[in-house]
Amino acid sequence: MTKESLVKTDIAQVEDKKAVSGFFKIFGGVADAVRSWIGNIGPDLSNSRDIDSLVLKMNECLNPKGGEVSARKNTVSLGNLYLSLSEKGKIKFLQTLAEKFSLNKAEIDEKIKEYRENQNPELNYKFEQDLVKVLESPRSKILKQFISLPEGLKFIVDMRSDVLKLKNQYKELNRLESELKSILLSWVDVDLLDLRQITWDSPASLLEKLIKYEAVHKISSWGDLKNRLDSDRLCFAFFHYKIPNEPLIFVEVALMDGIADSIQHLLDESVPSSDPSSASTAIFYSISNTQAGLSGISLGNFLIKRVVEKLSQEFKSIKTYVTLSPIPGFTKWLKESLSQDITLLSKLNIKQSSAEILESIEQLKTNTECEKQCLLKLCAHYLLKVKNSSGGAYDPVAHFHFSNGASIKQLNWMADVSEKGISQSAGMMVNYLYELSKIDNNHESYMVNKVVSHSKQVSSMLKGK
Repeated sequence: MTKESLVKTDIAQVEDKKAVSGFFKIFGGVADAVRSWIGNIGPDLSNSRDIDSLVLKMNECLNPKGGEVSARKNTVSLGNLYLSLSEKGKIKFLQTLAEKFSLNKAEIDEKIKEYRENQNPELNYKFEQDLVKVLESPRSKILKQFISLPEGLKFIVDMRSDVLKLKNQYKELNRLESELKSILLSWVDVDLLDLRQITWDSPASLLEKLIKYEAVHKISSWGDLKNRLDSDRLCFAFFHYKIPNEPLIFVEVALMDGIADSIQHLLDESVPSSDPSSASTAIFYSISNTQAGLSGISLGNFLIKRVVEKLSQEFKSIKTYVTLSPIPGFTKWLKESLSQDITLLSKLNIKQSSAEILESIEQLKTNTECEKQCLLKLCAHYLLKVKNSSGGAYDPVAHFHFSNGASIKQLNWMADVSEKGISQSAGMMVNYLYELSKIDNNHESYMVNKVVSHSKQVSSMLKGK
C-alpha cells in the first residue's frame, strides 16, 4: 500500500473514532456522569431556566461538593456541555460566564480597606494575599480548572478562538478574551514548547494537519507535500506537551545554493532535489499558525530563531538565512491610495497616471520594463515608508520580520504568479535577510526608532535608479 493510501486510511479511521467517541471519551470516559450532571439543558440555552441551570453548574465548578475527583468531573461536564451547544447556545454560555462571574467590586473595596487600615506590619502578607485572591475573577478560576485535564489546554485555545470571532459583535466578551489570553500566555511559553522536525515518515494524521493548516502556499496534493519534505526541503514545528499531536506553528525551509526569487520554481516537483550538505542558503518560504485561539501570542519569531540555530549547527555550509515572503497588503493598499491620495505618484516622481498603474496591475505579464520598474518602486515605497497606527510597517508580514531583526534583501518581480499572488501583491515577493550578527541591532532600531534596514538594491528601486 502506498504512503498516500495509508495516509487516507489513517485519517478516515481517526475521523470515525472522533465521530463515535466525541469529547466524552477524550475527557476520561465519563459520559453517563456528564449527561446526569448536564440534565435537561437545551443546546440553544433558549430560556431562563436553561441559563439558571447553567449558572448553577458553573457555581458547582467554582465551589465543588466533595473532593478532587468530584471537582474534576464537574469541569469535564462543563466542558462537554459547552461543546454540545449550538452556535447560539455557545454565545449565551460565553455571555453568562463573562457577565455572571466577573470581579466583585464590593469585595475588592473591602479588602483594600482592610489592607489600608491594618496597623500590624506582620499581617501585611496576609492582607496582600487576600487582596490577590479577590482580584482574580471567578470566571478565570473556572477556566484554569480545564488546564489540568488531558485536553484542557486545547479546549481553552478553541474557546478563545470562538470568543475572538464574537468579541467585536459582543463587547461584553472582551474581558473574557483577555483572561483567556492571559491563561494561554502563561502556558504557551516558549520554554514549554518542543521543536520537532516533520518528515515524510511522520504519522499520517500529522501530515494531514500540514495540508489542513498551510496558510501561505496551499499544498495541492500528496505529491506536493512529499516534495516539500524531500531531503533538501525541511519542515519544523513547535509542539506543546499538553497538545502533543497538534503542531502550534510550523515553518517550511528550502536548502539551496543561492537566494530563491520564485515560489513556483522553489515548489516545482519536477526540479531534482539537491544535496543539502552543500547548500549555502536556507530559505524560509512559509510559516503557518495552526491555532486561531493563539492569535496575538508570538511564537513565529522564536520558531525562526530556534530553526536558524539548529540549521547552523547541522549544516556548516549554510551562511545565508533569508525568506521568500508574500506582500499580502500591497495591491489593496495601492488601489486605495491611488483613489484617495492624488499626490502619491507625483511625490514618488512617477509619470504614469493612476489609470495606467491600475491597468498595468491587470496586465502584469505584458508589462513593459518601465511599467515593471514603476510597480517595483511603488512596492519598495509600501514596504519602507507606509506605516500602521503605531508607526511600524503597514504590511503585517513585513512588520513580523522587521520585529524579528530582519532586513529587506531584494524585491522579486513575478515571483508568485498564482491567482493569490497576483491579486495580493501584483505577483511580487520579497526576501527578508536574517544576518546573525545584525539581528539584535536591526530589531532594536525598528522597535525603538521604526527604522527599517534594507539593501542598496531596494534603496535604488525607491529612488528610481
